[in-house]
Amino acid sequence: MIRHLADITPVTTSHGVGQKRVLLSSNESGCSLTQIAVTELKAGEIAAAHVHPDMQESFYVLDGELEVYLDGKKTICNRDTFVYVEKCTSHEMLALTNSRIMTIGCVIEASRNKLYPMLFKQNRKTLVWGTEDWTVSGVPNSESEVENGTWARYNLTEVISRRPEEILGRQTALKYNNQLPLLAKIIDAHQDLSIQVHPNDEMAKREHNKYGKSEMWYILDAEPGAYLYAGFKEQITPEQYKERVANGTITDVLAKHEVHKGDVFYLPSGRVHAICGGIKLAEIQQSSDVTYRIFDYNRPGLDGKPRELHTELAAKAIDYTVYPEYKTQHEENIGEANEVLNTPFFSIKIVETNEPFHRNMIKYDSFIIIMNIGEPFTIRVRATGDEVLVPAESSCLIPAAIADYELIPAHGSAKIMEAFINNKKSIGKTVKDFFHLFSN
Repeated sequence: MIRHLADITPVTTSHGVGQKRVLLSSNESGCSLTQIAVTELKAGEIAAAHVHPDMQESFYVLDGELEVYLDGKKTICNRDTFVYVEKCTSHEMLALTNSRIMTIGCVIEASRNKLYPMLFKQNRKTLVWGTEDWTVSGVPNSESEVENGTWARYNLTEVISRRPEEILGRQTALKYNNQLPLLAKIIDAHQDLSIQVHPNDEMAKREHNKYGKSEMWYILDAEPGAYLYAGFKEQITPEQYKERVANGTITDVLAKHEVHKGDVFYLPSGRVHAICGGIKLAEIQQSSDVTYRIFDYNRPGLDGKPRELHTELAAKAIDYTVYPEYKTQHEENIGEANEVLNTPFFSIKIVETNEPFHRNMIKYDSFIIIMNIGEPFTIRVRATGDEVLVPAESSCLIPAAIADYELIPAHGSAKIMEAFINNKKSIGKTVKDFFHLFSN
């Protein structure tokens, strides 16, 4: 085969930035090459930050000058510069002048190690007050089991151990020692949960060699008049706290909140709280099972025995401050990614949409936990074209390396809660819509 560049009709790149002339396509190569092409970018055009989870690519600058960012590190590239991009490396190009680049892509690891949105088998726990579904969990002995795709029947911790940086994100994997740092639950409270508190990271490490526990609640449903406890309504001392636990009046000094569908509460470590009967909610928390039970209404557990209290440990963990507001104010505008929380431990966004909605989350260098808090919808990954249907009240984990996707309602509308670690990189400019310099 012999071709001349001038004889090839230019076409717009797959995401509408620049034009390319395809010298050799994947259908013609007969091997793992995805494409050899010459791409033209006009001054000011940006091939925005993205990754390829299962592909290596290279660029050779024929003419012009570009800013090239590899994992956020900037290099000025001129004529005759060669750039090699390993799989799962974030890369971005800004044309400083009119530029021409030869691009070559090569697919690798296409089968067993493929990355895709993972669904999980039900992991339900029945407790004295109701049920907890641990929808995405890496907690030892309670790990989620993958239900779909090539990783089916593997537990999530094992899957992450195979490709920690690509699944968790490089910064997340480093910070949390290759462990999933969040836990997602659906809690259905038929009766009141115990009054409880969780320690911060420092105390949990010292006492249990575990992470602390900050969490958030999103109310999915609530019976009329249903309420929960969060925080104190009046100032008390540690000694008064112990007296009230002993005489059963601790709830008299707690802030009581009547709740409705869509309410949000953030519970940082140290905040006394309890979910009460008639409430169903979605919970995101630090991946920790450390709970100090303060008061349990003198009821027996499922085994008929009194449930253990942790009065002294709780006294050390509690934040006794009285705050002016405990409910988290937020908006839920249709057709927007509404920021709900951005904490040191996790960030939460809510998307409600009536049409396909594009989410480019690559910039956060984090896995994304997707909780379906509405009707079924499909996730379509832009890098691979994979599609996964997410049923109602189910959760899905999207690996960091492919966290550029579309949310597509299955029945007219969809409502999604996204949870992730905000490792947003400073790359000198706002990351624009996802763009592949060449198509597969």
